Amino acid sequence: MGRIRRLIFIGVVVMALASSGAVFAQGYGGGSDYGKPAAGLVAAFKTAQTHATNAARAETMRDSLWHLGHVVNCMEGQRGTHYDAANANPCQGQGTGIIPDLEAMGGQMGASSALDTVRKADALALETLKLTDLTMVKAGAEKVATMLTQASRAIGQ
Repeated sequence: MGRIRRLIFIGVVVMALASSGAVFAQGYGGGSDYGKPAAGLVAAFKTAQTHATNAARAETMRDSLWHLGHVVNCMEGQRGTHYDAANANPCQGQGTGIIPDLEAMGGQMGASSALDTVRKADALALETLKLTDLTMVKAGAEKVATMLTQASRAIGQ
C-alpha cells in the first residue's frame, strides 16, 4: 500500500513540474511581457483619448457628439451594450474594446483601477451624449478625456 502511495506522489510531482514548464513555455510565468497591456489596448486608449479631445474641441454639436460616440464605441467594443454600429469605430482592430480588454487583464498592472475609471468615463460619456448644450457637451468630453488619461496611466501607459 505504501508503494502505491509513493508512486502516486511521484506521478503528481512529475505532472506538476511538467505543467509548470508548459506555463513558462507559453510565456505566462516569467516572460518579460507578463503583465503588460496588449498593444491593441494601448492603441485603443490613445485613439479614445484623441476622439474625446476632438469632442471637447469641436465647434459644432454634431461633431462633438460624433466624436464622443466614437469614444463610447472604443470603450465598450462591438459587444458593448451601448455600441453604436451606425457610428464609426476608430478602435476597430485595436483589441475587443477598452472595457473588455481591461476585464481580461484581471488584477494585473493596475487594471482594476483603470477598469473602474473607464467604466465611470463610459457612464459620463453616455450622459453627455444626451445633453443639448454644446458647452456642456464639450466640458463632459474634456472630463472623459482626462479620465481616459488617468486610466491609461494606471496600467503604466
